[in-house]
Amino acid sequence: MTHVASDPKSRLSRRTVIATAAWTTPVLAAVASAPLAAASNEPLIVGLTGFGATRCGTVDAGQVRFEATVGDKPAPATGTVAIQLPMGLEFTTGGRTATVAIGASGVAQVPAFRATGTAGAYTITATYQGVVAYAYGSITASPGQVVQITRDVGTSSSNAPQINWSTVPGLTTATVGSISGDQAGSSAGSNAAVLVAGGLVRYWGRNVGSPQTAPGTLQYGGANVANMTFVDAWTSLQDGNNSTGGVATGATGAEVYQWYRTGTGTGAPVVAKVAGITGTVIAAESNDGFSYVLTSAGLYYWSNATSGTTANATLISGTAGATAISTFGVRESSFVHGGAVLFANGTIRQWTNGHTLTTVAGAPTGIAQVEANSGAIIVRTANGDLWTSGAAFGFSSGGTAWTRRARNVAAFASWAIRNYVGGLYITSTGTMMQFHASTQIPGVSVNYAFKAEAKTGDAAGKAITKVFASDGTYLALASDGSVYAWGGNLDNGTRGNPKLVPSDNVIDLNVWGYHPTAGSYYGGGYVIEGTVC
Repeated sequence: MTHVASDPKSRLSRRTVIATAAWTTPVLAAVASAPLAAASNEPLIVGLTGFGATRCGTVDAGQVRFEATVGDKPAPATGTVAIQLPMGLEFTTGGRTATVAIGASGVAQVPAFRATGTAGAYTITATYQGVVAYAYGSITASPGQVVQITRDVGTSSSNAPQINWSTVPGLTTATVGSISGDQAGSSAGSNAAVLVAGGLVRYWGRNVGSPQTAPGTLQYGGANVANMTFVDAWTSLQDGNNSTGGVATGATGAEVYQWYRTGTGTGAPVVAKVAGITGTVIAAESNDGFSYVLTSAGLYYWSNATSGTTANATLISGTAGATAISTFGVRESSFVHGGAVLFANGTIRQWTNGHTLTTVAGAPTGIAQVEANSGAIIVRTANGDLWTSGAAFGFSSGGTAWTRRARNVAAFASWAIRNYVGGLYITSTGTMMQFHASTQIPGVSVNYAFKAEAKTGDAAGKAITKVFASDGTYLALASDGSVYAWGGNLDNGTRGNPKLVPSDNVIDLNVWGYHPTAGSYYGGGYVIEGTVC
């Protein structure tokens, strides 16, 4: 889902934001790095597999593998490979370093290790005769306590926001969820939904009918909706529109529910069961206007039901075999929506203001992560390359065509408003890099060539596992559970550096934020606090 903020003072302002929801569903492993081919008799090592694990779980020996070669032949079995785990991963025998023997066909198997860190992206490093390769993977959150966060409504994008925390009672077994908001009630104009034990959907917020102090439970036909595995939520950003909604799905297309409510105060939302969907669910996203479910049978969509108990989905032709989606939608002075769907062969197809798909030409191969914004498509490949395309990069080197912007990237998050885009990415060493680019929108933004700079501040020396990016507000989560916040885009004359936010063993987070032209900065979210593994 994509969150877009309206500016009540200027409908054309770049100070509205489209920020992709990077954390709404668990993310499984992305496979590893692939250096350039070696000359004859030169050593080379490449990653063969990545990994995915739940926090406090164990990854079996041999699940992560590297392949060493000398010239065009497998490395001899007399050789060894040095393995380095990042902070947040630990071998079951203790420590984060190991030397492993090369086996048949030059394959080196990483010993069993535990996922002790926070949710997010992790990179395992392998070294063979001075040559380095990476294997990328991810940790999903274990159940924990939900804590609501709000930020002060600041007036300078260069100031780190003040974050306030308050527990959401009764939500002690949350794993994943979604939150979105608008400018109503300072930073309190948000609505959220999380999955808890039993796959129940718990929700709270300004418009959904249950306050933070007494979260509701999604019901259909008088019974709790249970065994859900995916959830997403949206908040309308149109002036005077107090609507919210979302989607929750089980493992198959036979278990899809959509909710909707408008207004404030208490009361149950409209809940509809969605018919016409088959296959195993891969992803689910919901925006103001339309909701989407990707299954093994293809991509389905429907216009959000605002009344009644049923909704009917439509299958988009030719989408069977798709592996990921990224969607956005906003209702301001006009309704704008779009998205992209990724296929296993690396093809990307997109749509804008309609559901007729067109193929995106020239996309890189081996894509592991895709985010579609209003002014750009940004992808990360399985070997850690970050590529961009779209109108927002028209003033940058490489222009609107597909252009590689960085290597050895473990994960990224982005936002955009038409031709004005920014975000963060995490390198294979856990360092944060903030990036920005824009093509001039008269009266709104200026030409700004793509730029990336490291962000350290209080986060210096920390291994960052997750990042959140919105127009003017940025947050990051480190492997040790610490959270960092700062303000300012790279085109600001002054901007802040990451500041430590007081927290207690945070294992996951989910955040929204934006700022309008007038200078008000809104945002909030939640974190999940866990226990030590």
